[in-house]
Amino acid sequence: MDTQLEYGVGTAVFLLEHAAEKITPADADREFGEVTKENFWRMWPAVREWGEALWQMLEDERASAARPALDDELDDVGGGG
Repeated sequence: MDTQLEYGVGTAVFLLEHAAEKITPADADREFGEVTKENFWRMWPAVREWGEALWQMLEDERASAARPALDDELDDVGGGG
């Protein structure tokens, strides 16, 4: 695994969240330069598709880990004495 790539993605997500907390989309549209807006407009669809696919994989993984066991033998509630 390329640790620089992982670090870059983590940093990018952090920076996007920070920006979303600091500026509204309407203000960003008014205040950002044309190059920034053009790059966002051009690149966002691919970034969004990739992010949504990764998010769905993580959601599925975490949802299945949080489900209760379906086997009564595995459902140990304790309290015996």
